Amino acid sequence: MSVLSSDGKTWLTKLDRIGKLSADNHDLVFNNLGHLIHVDMLKELYRELDGKKACGIDKMTKIDYGKCLDENINKLIIRIRRGTYKPKPARITEIPKEDGSFRPLAISCFEDKLVQLAVNKILCKIYEPIFLPCSYGFRPGKNCHDALRKLNKATFRNWDGAIIEIDIQKCFNEIPHQEMMEFLQRKISDRRLLRLIEVLMKTPIIQGENVTINTRGCPQGAIISPVISNIYLHYVIDEWFESIKKTHIERRAELIRFADDMVFAFQNAVEAKRFYEALPKRLNKYGLKMHLGKSQIIPAGHTVACRAEAENKRLSTFKFLGFTCYFGKSRSGYWRLKFTSRRDRFSGKLKSMNIFLKKNLNTKDANAILDTVGKGVRGWVNYHNISDNERRVDHFIFLSKRLIWRWFNRRGGKKRTTWTRCVEILETINFPKKGKVISMYQTC
Repeated sequence: MSVLSSDGKTWLTKLDRIGKLSADNHDLVFNNLGHLIHVDMLKELYRELDGKKACGIDKMTKIDYGKCLDENINKLIIRIRRGTYKPKPARITEIPKEDGSFRPLAISCFEDKLVQLAVNKILCKIYEPIFLPCSYGFRPGKNCHDALRKLNKATFRNWDGAIIEIDIQKCFNEIPHQEMMEFLQRKISDRRLLRLIEVLMKTPIIQGENVTINTRGCPQGAIISPVISNIYLHYVIDEWFESIKKTHIERRAELIRFADDMVFAFQNAVEAKRFYEALPKRLNKYGLKMHLGKSQIIPAGHTVACRAEAENKRLSTFKFLGFTCYFGKSRSGYWRLKFTSRRDRFSGKLKSMNIFLKKNLNTKDANAILDTVGKGVRGWVNYHNISDNERRVDHFIFLSKRLIWRWFNRRGGKKRTTWTRCVEILETINFPKKGKVISMYQTC
């Protein structure tokens, strides 16, 4: 069944109507969406975009683009509707990862970000109602803590089961364009919008002096890359897993996925092993590869942990969303899943903080430096301050204060700053404290 979007309404009203139609009928195919991208929409999205983000290769900032906003947007609309719009090459910035490798992030030009945001709004409205509950990444009303709670609940129910940790090699950069477009055509038949999406995915990439056309994947860092990856993995993993649960898996099995990070919790270890052997074939069929060095299947559950304890062993750990997940005893004596901050992320954050402070030893405005450091500490604490991780968070706050104390004394002065005085100064500027612990226990 196809549906024409109604005219004569604001773009937000039209988007809401599209979302409602998609929620009411998952088989609905939309064939008239291109008209949503018009002047009013792009002006509103212009105000929404963050002007502090890095500029693309044209060095155009939000302020510069806004000086001739009406003229720029009108010209952009004409190019989109004529099919002559082509994004400028995206600049690639290498971000170091904990394992020593680098993550390539694409920095697009401001006008291209505007188009990406418009397409992102439309795709989210269409696909958000059909995404399954197992998907938590980049979705409204869901976050990392929700995924961790679900994982905690799923593993506690499986006393003699197994957990499968999956890592996909360069998922964002390896999505095949042809298969992606075939998936999009299941819900969208508007050729103009489909072509625009394909053009955005094929945004050229510039590294050094070399410009290459992107023939595979959607550059990580682009505004549309999260929804593109969610759509692709929805069809490749989520729907497929729900299907085989009904036909090939007899016992309980659950998937918790945040973007390309995914964990499967199985009640039966034999079924888990069979699934683990079948998953690489499924991924290879759709152009993705499982990172065998970072993927594993481990026994999990209270009964399994009791057997390991009797043999003076501990169950293997795994990583998920910045935490190391391990089995420990609860106060009532049951073995259950617990979370602690990853060592590499813990030390990496402190290392970057120390480098920042050293670079600003001679800065006169100490309050500005402390404010920047405080924001970084607050963000880390707000995310990591969860059940079973309180001592780790306390230690992080202590080490952060210690770095600042050493920074005070390296700046020089008539007399040395004592630890007590340093703590008093940090209290006056409301330096982050641990605060309320976020519970990882799902009650429903």
